[in-house]
Amino acid sequence: MSEPLGRRPLRIAFLTPSLDVGGAERKMILLAERLDRDRYQTEFVLLMHAGALGPAAEATGSRIRVLGWPSRHGRLHRLRWGWDVARLGPQLRAGHYDIIHALLFNAAALAALTQRLSGTPILIAGRERMDDYKERFGPLDRFLDGQARRSSDVVVAASEAVRDDVIRHEHIEPAKTRVIRNGVVLPPPMPPSERSAIRAAWGFGPDDLVVGCVANYKPAKGLELLLRVAADLRSKAPHLRLVLVGEGELRPTLERMIADLHVGDIVRLHGRELDARRLYGAFDIYAHASESEGGPNAAIEAAAAGRPIVATGAGGTREVVIDGEGGLLVAINDEAAFSAALMRMLSDGEMRKTFGAAARDRAERLFSAEQFVADTAALYEEMAESKGIRR
Repeated sequence: MSEPLGRRPLRIAFLTPSLDVGGAERKMILLAERLDRDRYQTEFVLLMHAGALGPAAEATGSRIRVLGWPSRHGRLHRLRWGWDVARLGPQLRAGHYDIIHALLFNAAALAALTQRLSGTPILIAGRERMDDYKERFGPLDRFLDGQARRSSDVVVAASEAVRDDVIRHEHIEPAKTRVIRNGVVLPPPMPPSERSAIRAAWGFGPDDLVVGCVANYKPAKGLELLLRVAADLRSKAPHLRLVLVGEGELRPTLERMIADLHVGDIVRLHGRELDARRLYGAFDIYAHASESEGGPNAAIEAAAAGRPIVATGAGGTREVVIDGEGGLLVAINDEAAFSAALMRMLSDGEMRKTFGAAARDRAERLFSAEQFVADTAALYEEMAESKGIRR
């Protein structure tokens, strides 16, 4: 597509370790798909490898630069960061980028450390999560994190809760922060035949009430709580079925719990799904029991699919689910309250219908893909103007 006369597009690098399945990675792909090509030229700069979402990124027509760094057992090894910085600076300089948009910690920290070497005038750091994950940081991580904060021109939070957390715990000036809510494409209603086929693959029928949760099998996602709730409710709600979509380190623990609680006939560990959005329409209720949340993509996707939600009021979840409107909210780690709320939803078909419609309406108003892309583009323009970038 040709550029308007006398105007060139802003050159934007989405910097991330890889394009493995995740909310931040999907946000980059959504931006690459929908930003105006006359105004923005996007590239993916991947530190390690393309990952499962590589083909989706390639389909946007954006260039993909894979630097091919070793994963070093799944994370960038801190002792090699000096060498990494020395390599990354010239690699970014070669791209002649106006903006580096880094949505994850490793990428943001490296971009900050290499900014002088890369010559990139604008660094935008994304914050998807609450600050509590940094409790396990060692001294070097804290130093790198501090560098990223000081060097970023703006920190983009995925929710008001994340923004408040960033200001409170990371001591970033409020004027240096923005809230841009995650965006979702509202899906059409799932055809009955597709819904039946997905449920049949789980071994469930049309009369079952399927409760779904999409989350990595890792601590703080509340998956153990959901299994205990399923065991508690199975006699009260004989049609209850539970599907956990994800993968991770807790799989052996979850498998042991399923056996110990004797719920193997009503619980399915679906495993990893490249695009879980295709599954939400097969759920009757969405359950979200996290202990900490920033901008909960799975809850947003469930709402967009018109699913009524039972959730803990963790962080940004309260901005997705309004208690008594699109779902029911309970306190974090309150197993009895979660069980009671889920039982209410299971017992009331009219509530499920009403809450599902309200959840979809809220997703359309506050979390549309169009609004997400427009807000991000407006930020790019604001930052370019502030830096005097001539186009």
